[in-house]
Amino acid sequence: MANSYPDVGPTKLPPPSLSSVSTRRSRSSSPRKPSESTYRARTLFRARIYVDAKAPQRTLAAKLQSQSMEWAATQAGEAEWAESIHEALNGLKSSHLVIARNRDWISDIKPIVHQPLIPQSSVPRKRLTEQNRPGESDSSRPGMNLESSSSFPSIQPAAAPTLRRDTALSVSSEQTPSTPFFLKDPRPDISLGLSDGTLATELHSAGVANADFLLNDLQDTGELISDPGVTPLSLRFPFLLVEAKSGATGGNLYQAQNQAAVGGASAVNIQKALFGAADGPQLETRGPQLGGSLSPMSLCFSVTTEGPVCELWAHFWDETKSSYGMANIGIWRTTQEDSAFDLISKISSILNWGSTAFQDDIVKSLML
Repeated sequence: MANSYPDVGPTKLPPPSLSSVSTRRSRSSSPRKPSESTYRARTLFRARIYVDAKAPQRTLAAKLQSQSMEWAATQAGEAEWAESIHEALNGLKSSHLVIARNRDWISDIKPIVHQPLIPQSSVPRKRLTEQNRPGESDSSRPGMNLESSSSFPSIQPAAAPTLRRDTALSVSSEQTPSTPFFLKDPRPDISLGLSDGTLATELHSAGVANADFLLNDLQDTGELISDPGVTPLSLRFPFLLVEAKSGATGGNLYQAQNQAAVGGASAVNIQKALFGAADGPQLETRGPQLGGSLSPMSLCFSVTTEGPVCELWAHFWDETKSSYGMANIGIWRTTQEDSAFDLISKISSILNWGSTAFQDDIVKSLML
């Protein structure tokens, strides 16, 4: 049966309207919105906007000088002077470094204090006679050695530089205290060291298994202390400390130097434990061993201040004398423009060393 529909040929659509053509063209030609990373990497770059750029040393020095003039005029205290140094460090440091403020350090990393050993023959007879009163037994007198029938007081030195609260105060003024000399626990105004995360990343790149937990494992087992904080700081191997004082509130450089001396020596001890172990038996939790090399020098720096007067010190271990050294590098007054800039330049060099050569030495030693 023939088709009843007429043969009209191919279907022809009406030409598009001008409005529909312009709409299609506008949709196809509109650029796609870039991602935030592309926007930063390309658009901000082309606009010469640099995120996380290092502040110029001149700018930081000028700010430090300006603040120093203000603090000196207003008789500012330690907190203000420490804050000025903290701001400068924040502007200079890289993301590889971490800053902590006013945090207690554990006592285990302090140097050991030699205690005097007083022989019995050096105790005056008169003192012994006064102590051995008639009718008083040895056991009733404080500080007496109960295991001996002698009337001489016990002179055994303490096993460690710590004091038991229940017995330390019972020693009479006529006798030798069990620990007459002790170091105060460090509590730097500012501590600066390597980032926990950065070290883990570097160890990962070197093929160390469980790199995220390596330093935690070493510290928790007592094999190596790298984080000095009583509570964790996420700061490893501190290499720059700041102790700030204000003459206006009774502080002085002498006090700051004493505090920096103990803190610097404690930081050196942390490095000594690592670099010394790299020359000795391999740590059980370390990664694959690399070719041997000479141990790096244990080195830390500190800034001590009394108002606008700033000193820079180097702390190190003297192998020949088996002692801790603290050497002055220079002294500056931050109310003066050139002096402030020179100090900032020196600190910048230390931070650059810390985030490059020092960090490399730490990673290599952890793998030995």
